[in-house]
Amino acid sequence: MSQTEYTEDQLSEMREDAFVNIKEACKRLQERTMCGNEVVIKMLNEVSQFYLNQNEKNKL
Repeated sequence: MSQTEYTEDQLSEMREDAFVNIKEACKRLQERTMCGNEVVIKMLNEVSQFYLNQNEKNKL
C-alpha cells in the first residue's frame, strides 16, 4: 500500500469513522453470538496484531 500524507484533520476524521464502524461491527457480533466483551477484546487484539505484522513485513 502506498504511503500518503494526511492532515491531522483527515486523520482525525478517519479515526472517528473507523471507531464508529468497528464499534457497530462488534455490537452486531455480540448481538448475533451473545459473546462477552472478552471475546471482542481478543478479536480486536488479533486484528491489531495482524496489522502490526503487515506493517513489519512492509518495512523489510
